[in-house]
Amino acid sequence: MRPWRAGRLVGLLPILALIGAWQVAVSAGLYPPVLLPSPGKVAGAFVQWGPVIAANAGASVLRVLIGVGLAFVVAVPLGLLIGRYPRLDRLTDWSIQAFRSVPPISLIPLAMLFFGIGDLPAIVLIFVSALWPLLMNTIFGVRGIERTLLKVAASARAGEMLVLRDIVLPAALPSIFTGLRLAIGGGWLTVVTAEMIAVKSGLGYMILNAQMTFRTELIFAGIVVIGAIGLLADQMVRRLRARACRWQDGLVASPG
Repeated sequence: MRPWRAGRLVGLLPILALIGAWQVAVSAGLYPPVLLPSPGKVAGAFVQWGPVIAANAGASVLRVLIGVGLAFVVAVPLGLLIGRYPRLDRLTDWSIQAFRSVPPISLIPLAMLFFGIGDLPAIVLIFVSALWPLLMNTIFGVRGIERTLLKVAASARAGEMLVLRDIVLPAALPSIFTGLRLAIGGGWLTVVTAEMIAVKSGLGYMILNAQMTFRTELIFAGIVVIGAIGLLADQMVRRLRARACRWQDGLVASPG
């Protein structure tokens, strides 16, 4: 086993400790089994309701992919422009700071009024929650570019499109990927909450429905799936970042 893989496995220790404490709490009878099922019973829920869990997880993942994807397409180009041009920054700064302070969850009633019940309001809310971290990190990534690079490009009379494509975008990529990690996390949190209110499918809807029918083991199974998918998505973005930002190797203390 490679050393880095063994090092990564250390991250499982807190999870294993939590499962152990969970089993101890069940064995000690701190809560009735209907409220706190054992880890084994939760594992059995994956067997009993496997197709249901998979279908709802797929619905949630698809909504997050669409919402975060749309936010990425909008936020990254806009962030590059705002970070590059001070006048555009001054024009948009107050609006960005005001709108990004509004919790996406507070927009659920408006989303339901305008878009009804279904996928669309959830996707809109995910888009909003993912937009701001992507936009802000892209802007700060552009602002962190070394002035020397821009001065060299100006002295070489490079065109603005070339500067944006070959200097600004590559230099801002680490910050963009940081924004993407935050956007996926925020979108994942938002979709679960939105599904409890405005959607009739997905992990959030499944958990709420399980709570109403006292299927506590299914609630815990849904929570496990939410955490596992969130971890997997974050690891995928980190791997992609490592490939896209190889030029950072040796230049920073920790490439993330």
